Amino acid sequence: MTRWQGWIMAGVLGLFSCSAVRAATSYADRFAASMPTSYRTVFGIGHLGASDLTEASGLAASRRTDGLLWAVNDSGNAPELYALGSRGEDRGSVGVLGVKNTDWEDLAAFTWQGKAYLLVADVGDNRAVRPQVQLHVVPEPLPGDDGRFRGTITPAWSISLQFEDGPRDCEGVAVDEQQGQVLLLSKRTSPPVLYRLPLRPARSDQMQIARRVVEIKNIPSPDRNDLAHVFGRYRSWPTAFDIRADGRAAVILTYKNAYLYLRQGGESWRKALTRRPQTIGLPDDERLPQREAICFDGEDGLLVTSEGQKAALFRLPSKQEPAEP
Repeated sequence: MTRWQGWIMAGVLGLFSCSAVRAATSYADRFAASMPTSYRTVFGIGHLGASDLTEASGLAASRRTDGLLWAVNDSGNAPELYALGSRGEDRGSVGVLGVKNTDWEDLAAFTWQGKAYLLVADVGDNRAVRPQVQLHVVPEPLPGDDGRFRGTITPAWSISLQFEDGPRDCEGVAVDEQQGQVLLLSKRTSPPVLYRLPLRPARSDQMQIARRVVEIKNIPSPDRNDLAHVFGRYRSWPTAFDIRADGRAAVILTYKNAYLYLRQGGESWRKALTRRPQTIGLPDDERLPQREAICFDGEDGLLVTSEGQKAALFRLPSKQEPAEP
């Protein structure tokens, strides 16, 4: 074989290899997108009963008590955790001592070293001007003898952080307890960017840097019909993010739909979140006017709600669950 023949052969093999990789990737994306969605029809199950919970920006299912939910308000409100029943019933609230609600934008429940915690994400930054933002981790509160929650609680630890590429508005924060990481998803960048940092830094009194992981390019851009909507060209902005307790699935909420990502084997979130997700349609009416909170429930279902007084609470049951009569 001459030198020229060798170069030609190498080029042909290289083109074949690249084409094969693209074909395999394209097939994997088409296969994932063609899979039936993992959830049945959305059911309205109640309303957020706490009278002061008017701007729900984070929702989490308790890791300590079945049927218990936690929620938070966003900026300008008191630093309170609101306890709710499985259908949104008011079960009291607990104040978080020593912190402010500058712009609480998400809430995550997780288990760490055998104990149940809630992570409050004070990471909202609409104008991208905050020099640092905070995460507050509190032990999940216990109810009183009457089953209601009241009083105050102190964070077990707090994290001050900066994004490595400058201030970012962020409304989606999730905890990967298996990997001991916090994942943060930017809102106003196009495409959204995923960041990560340690859940329990060795020195929580030091500034932490949230490192870029990957751009999330698979959330569909707004179409012509979206432009007539109240959120218009912003309908694809992520407003909430959660990881299932077993670490095998994640969900991203936007002003339009939710998107489900399944994690295979021991793959990283970097890989799982760049695969084409399953689209989960949500009611596009006044029942969810400003959807900014979603979470996996204690089973495989999803819960979603909106800002607003007595906002509606919806549940999407897993198809693996028995159908309701």
